[in-house]
Amino acid sequence: MPSPLLSATPAFDAAGTPFSPAYGDIYHSADSGAGQARHVFLNGNDLPARWSGARNFTIVETGFGLGLNFLATWDAWRMDPARPQRLHFVSIEKHPFTREGLTVLHARYPEFAPLAALLQSEWPLALPGLNRLHFEDGRVTLTLAFGDVTDVLPKLRLATDAIFLDGFAPDRNPDMWTPALIKALARLARPGATLATYTTARSVRDAVSGAGFTTELRPGFGRKRNMLAARFAPRGMSRYAPPRTPDWEERRAIVIGAGLAGAAAAERLAARGWTIDLIERRPTPAAEASGIVAGVFHPHVSRDDSLLSRLTRAGFLYAARNWRALEGNSHRFAWACCGVLQMAKDAREEARMVAAVRALGFPPDYVDYLPRLTAGERAGGEARAGGWWFPGSGWARPAELVSAQLAAAAARGNLKLHTGVAAHALDRAGDGWRVVSADGTTIASAPVIVLANSHDAARLAALDVTMKRVRGQLTCLPEGSLSAPAAVLAGAGHLIPAAGGAAVVGATYDFDDESAEARAEDHAGNLERLERLLPGATVRLNPNGLAGSVGFRCVSPDRLPLIGALPDSGAPQGAPARDVPRLGGLYGAFGYASRGLTWAALGGELIASAIEGEPPPVEGDLVDAIDPARFLLRRTRRKKT
Repeated sequence: MPSPLLSATPAFDAAGTPFSPAYGDIYHSADSGAGQARHVFLNGNDLPARWSGARNFTIVETGFGLGLNFLATWDAWRMDPARPQRLHFVSIEKHPFTREGLTVLHARYPEFAPLAALLQSEWPLALPGLNRLHFEDGRVTLTLAFGDVTDVLPKLRLATDAIFLDGFAPDRNPDMWTPALIKALARLARPGATLATYTTARSVRDAVSGAGFTTELRPGFGRKRNMLAARFAPRGMSRYAPPRTPDWEERRAIVIGAGLAGAAAAERLAARGWTIDLIERRPTPAAEASGIVAGVFHPHVSRDDSLLSRLTRAGFLYAARNWRALEGNSHRFAWACCGVLQMAKDAREEARMVAAVRALGFPPDYVDYLPRLTAGERAGGEARAGGWWFPGSGWARPAELVSAQLAAAAARGNLKLHTGVAAHALDRAGDGWRVVSADGTTIASAPVIVLANSHDAARLAALDVTMKRVRGQLTCLPEGSLSAPAAVLAGAGHLIPAAGGAAVVGATYDFDDESAEARAEDHAGNLERLERLLPGATVRLNPNGLAGSVGFRCVSPDRLPLIGALPDSGAPQGAPARDVPRLGGLYGAFGYASRGLTWAALGGELIASAIEGEPPPVEGDLVDAIDPARFLLRRTRRKKT
């Protein structure tokens, strides 16, 4: 279980320089924070000259602090006509400031005021893990990793071009300057990557040199005589070397499936300038599971902060940012952050919920435990029990979200939609792929295919994984038949208060049931769920004649999604996931089960990042947890034992 993040509080030394009482050190040179950022970290890495004309350029920083290095880099990117098309800045911070604290501190640097205001507007909650923030229409991406650098750094899965080795002085915070940490950074470095830091302490110079960098002393900033600059030039190839960046001669992709998973993948690829052929077997997008009347989005919480909890947290946070960006570009859809109350079923579960919230120490703006009376007040109606309160969660109409994402992709001129045609098979076509229909006609061809077509994806990719098809029925209550609370209620089922005027109750979870028609007996089951959420609410409701919708969930054996490059099951297998041979240019995004709203946007970003060779939006162990090759790896390991 992670230790709760402790936020930093603005403080200043006698000279007025931002200061950390916890480490007894200042955040930047007393001469100038902006000047140090430009001289040490930009000039020390020979920037902006080194990024000239690049498509992607990645920087890794240890110690985000006030964010001055990021703001100075962003400012330099803006001012440079030869800037890279996409700039990725990945920074680790153990003690992040709050948004309010950053606002106070940034007021001291008026040259960064416009950029600082944008950063403050997107500033995330203090939650462990990675937070991906997009600026400049996605051309500048900040990935903030909140946590201890010794825990976070080994989990990063990326290739960096430059390293900003920052942090409090080695004698004040020695854990940030150890040889092991420098070696972990070296594992992320591309050949020729540069490194810069303000300190010239002998221990740091030896650690940098020992990790495969050639070092040099350069004039320091302000009152410091020297600084350290370095270039990665290892003597031999390391087995831990980061993967090479894919080199696509043309950026065209086929996405199969126009539901939540496919629309999100198309939108994220189109944002990077890719041209998309989107193939959907139904006459319209979102005609299958994504066509349900409304769905709930909220993260999973567990005391040990399990893989599922971390994955849903990452998905939930990224989805909310992605959806706000869609609305900011006038691509609107029906959704509401009305809050979700997940009620305890009994006193024992209530005690577990209380203990989990206390142990995790997450901000109450993310999750809090509320006793019954307070929960009822917050939810806007009488609650049967207390429970977890998720204030930023709520409901959305999946089909409208799909329309908004496809409109965003089309607005870039990058989308061609093929409806009413089914992908029967995939064929290799030179260095690319061809999608053919049942009569052998080519539907589309491209170097890249993303399979986002739920249960049929495993068949097309010849993936030896048994995906379960689980039927779910929702019940729509007649408008005015229920005095619904203002928030979503969850527990034995869920109650969505006002998805277009009528409350929605659900959902069934039916195996081996292929009926696509709503049934009265399933409405009756949903009314039983409603009664457990709101006793007495069903007195005047008759299941006969109620409207509803049916969707089919795609569920993997471990109930986690399959997102990433698809494995070549016929090739010899290695032990680590990174050694498993892949089908070049073939990716999957499916198996979202009941969490399509929570996972789809993150899945699209992860797929697009992998295709472009960009840093992923989550840690490496989470990438492995949802890797489509994981089942193949497990079978291989069982055979060896």
